[in-house]
Amino acid sequence: MLDYIFFDTNLSAKFKDHLTKAGIDFDSKDDEGFGSVQGEIISIADETSDEALDELQVLYDELQDELALLLEQSDEGLTMNAAGMEVKLQDGSVCTLRVSPDVVTRILTVLEFDELQTFIDNIARSVENPDDGHFCHNIDKD
Repeated sequence: MLDYIFFDTNLSAKFKDHLTKAGIDFDSKDDEGFGSVQGEIISIADETSDEALDELQVLYDELQDELALLLEQSDEGLTMNAAGMEVKLQDGSVCTLRVSPDVVTRILTVLEFDELQTFIDNIARSVENPDDGHFCHNIDKD
């Protein structure tokens, strides 16, 4: 399943409406990853066509931009308690890692965002390709 997370019910309703009109089956559930409801997760089948997935990614990005505008226009941005970092996996799929905003904020006091993204990408590569050899060894550079 491919998951999309929403923190605003109006935005998730727009996404679900698009899925319904496009004839894409989906499941919806509350995200309780941090022990309380953080948002809504909408899941679709992995077998969804690449063309439909590209269209959904564009829509999802637009809805996330709408969320950013909503948060800028209200004090609600201060009460958000989930953040996400996207990682592209070896198979080409994109995975969103949920991270505590407090942790991200602390990290960003010493790293630039692109440095943090590089660090997250390195972690993902290490998880996908574990190296159980000795930690201290020369690594051939490309």
